[in-house]
Amino acid sequence: MRVASPASDPYIPHAMPTSRSKPAPDGWGEPATPGAAPAPEIDDPGAPPGRRRTDLIVGASPVMGRILEMVAVAARTEIPVLILGESGTGKELVARAVHYTGGRAARPFITVNCGAIPETLMEDELFGHVRGAFTGAASDKRGVFEEAEGGTLFLDEIGELYPSCQVKLLRVLQEQEVRRLGDTRSRKVNVRVIAATNRDLGRDMADKRFREDLFHRISVLPVTMPPLRERREDLPLLVDHFLRRFNRELGRSIRGFTPRAIERLKAHPWPGNVRELENRVKQAMVMAKSEVVDVDALALFSGSAGGGEFPTFRKAKAEFERNYVIQVLQACGGKVAAAARLAGKDRKDFYDLMKKHQVDPAGYRT
Repeated sequence: MRVASPASDPYIPHAMPTSRSKPAPDGWGEPATPGAAPAPEIDDPGAPPGRRRTDLIVGASPVMGRILEMVAVAARTEIPVLILGESGTGKELVARAVHYTGGRAARPFITVNCGAIPETLMEDELFGHVRGAFTGAASDKRGVFEEAEGGTLFLDEIGELYPSCQVKLLRVLQEQEVRRLGDTRSRKVNVRVIAATNRDLGRDMADKRFREDLFHRISVLPVTMPPLRERREDLPLLVDHFLRRFNRELGRSIRGFTPRAIERLKAHPWPGNVRELENRVKQAMVMAKSEVVDVDALALFSGSAGGGEFPTFRKAKAEFERNYVIQVLQACGGKVAAAARLAGKDRKDFYDLMKKHQVDPAGYRT
């Protein structure tokens, strides 16, 4: 399966697409299966800027084959794409794949996390401002729509976008023009918008949390990313991909995981999906005592208690809470809103838990 033929896109290997920043910058450059064409190196002058080695989409399961087919369709058109799926399934990788295998590959790819910017700052982030628009606006500032001119703007977690901004975003998508805060004129923009969310937008529309007209504007081609538990046959490929990457990063020479270790990984439910697997593989490689990772390095998957004294219930509960918060943040790449949803907690309650156990989400952002 491939997104484009080597003749039309030399950065796409014969077997699996990758994303680029340089060796295939964001995931679209290294072969994911035997026999795939070699990927360009990061210093390859012909690679589009912005592609990264980590952008490779890995998978040989039928469901991932269908995802790659949809990426190919989206890449050769300009239709709006909405990427759906749980946190950690690789939604941004798909967005990068569409951009870097399409006609806008040489132009900017800019990501905005709609759940991480306060409502008071979101409009300025999207559209910019002119000098004197508000106190402290000492000079003109371009918003991300202007920064992404000719390229792609990826609106991650669009389900978290405030209603006041949804109206303005809809107008921009309809008119293809933006107006900076405090300005009297509009500016034409040529930007492709790709959106993603892990929320149920159907329910949000029923609850009047998300505009139906905006939904239909952004979701002409919906792409639903499968959770890892629904494509467990891809797990050995993913482990091998992370193994090669972290060997370079950690300076190790781990040769692989034992069959027992792979089976242990396959038995895990993976609530954090591929992002969680990535963190667990890295942790296991750090803990490995030899060149092969066995089950003893998978401490996180072991429910057995060691010998010695048992802690008090209060201490054990506190330790569990702290470890749980850390694991959820790791699974969600440090995104607090996503972590709170994964934990089934209100965002404020989750913030209180982080404060209680002195956990800084910035340390887990990827």
